[in-house]
Order: sequence, then structure tokens, then C-alpha cells
Amino acid sequence: MRIDLKDEFKDLPANTVAENLVRLRKLNDLTQKELSLIIGISKSIISKYERGELFPTKEQSIKLASYFNINSKYFFDSYLESMDNFHQYLSTVLNKNIHINKDKLCKSLDISKRTLYRYCYQNYIPTRSVFEKMKSYLNT
Repeated sequence: MRIDLKDEFKDLPANTVAENLVRLRKLNDLTQKELSLIIGISKSIISKYERGELFPTKEQSIKLASYFNINSKYFFDSYLESMDNFHQYLSTVLNKNIHINKDKLCKSLDISKRTLYRYCYQNYIPTRSVFEKMKSYLNT
């Protein structure tokens, strides 16, 4: 039997996706395997969500929220989803737009060339504010 936590969660700040998922899963006395069968994804994906190594897609967050009867904001953050594919996104954008002036990009983002290099080649990810600036700059 699923525990309805809608009232309990309505005024709580959204913690991390991982914390919310672990808490709800345990409160509902579910194993990762049981939850994976309910949601329709693998147990290893649930495990990665709970360790903060991967973030649910919008579709998966809606399924989780629907099952637990709470707002999907507890499982979805577009910034976090973007970070899962950030390096591919940045490489694609920079390779497509070979005329992007990297000096201007760095200046507009208020980052160094070294930081941009780290984003491109060393698996660093930008802060939320830098990422939003980057999306605005690269999409114009």
C-alpha cells in the first residue's frame, strides 16, 4: 500500500533528487527493484538516481511524482538534466558554430579560457548561472 505524503511534502523545500527518492522509497517500504518495476526503468538507474550520479528525465520525474502523489519538482531539475549531457551539448554547439569567438564567449560568461577548456575537455560542469548565460549566448 502506497503512503500518501502529499500533505507532508507540500511545504518542504525540495532537497536533492537523490534524498527525496531514497526517503520516499523507504517510507513506502519499497526496494529499488520494486520501484524500478513500478516506474518501468532498470534497478541500476534507480540506484544511480539515489547516488546522485544520474538525474531523472522529465518523463521519469513525472512517473515518480505520479506514483508518490507529489509535485514533480522533487524529482526534476532541467539544469541537472542538462548536466547529464553537458559535454556533448557544448562540443556540438562549438563544433557547429566554428565562428564563435571563444574570447567573447569567455568574457560574456565571466570565465577564463582555462575554465572553458575544462568544460570542453576535462568533464567540468558550469554553475547554474554560468550555464544559463551560456545557453543564452550560444542560442543567439
